[in-house]
Amino acid sequence: MSNETVMLSGRVPKELKELVDADRRDNQEVLRAALWREFGGERRGDLERRVEEKERRISMIRTEKNERERELEREESELSALRSKLDQTDTRKEAKLSEARDALSGVPHEADNPAIKNWARKLDMTPSELLEEL
Repeated sequence: MSNETVMLSGRVPKELKELVDADRRDNQEVLRAALWREFGGERRGDLERRVEEKERRISMIRTEKNERERELEREESELSALRSKLDQTDTRKEAKLSEARDALSGVPHEADNPAIKNWARKLDMTPSELLEEL
């Protein structure tokens, strides 16, 4: 094979051109590699380069996967902590509501009653909401 080069041109579908443009190699390198594959097999150097590119790509994907797994673990941990806080809030509210039931057991259940208003404020509720809970 000689080192002489000749001009070769032709038309390709737009999709192929977009793939060539996305490749890091220039058009001439892509065309040369494609023609070697089609008509004469690939050169060892080209195959080694493609192997290295694949290895780098796989390594990058593994790194991204590990990062995503760590991110998922953090998110799950935060979710668990939030659920725990929510449960604690519900437990505290229920305990406070139970205390209000005991304290208001002998009091007329009317929205304008000062004791009802006081307990409603403590529970961050309206007097009507508190009366519904009682």
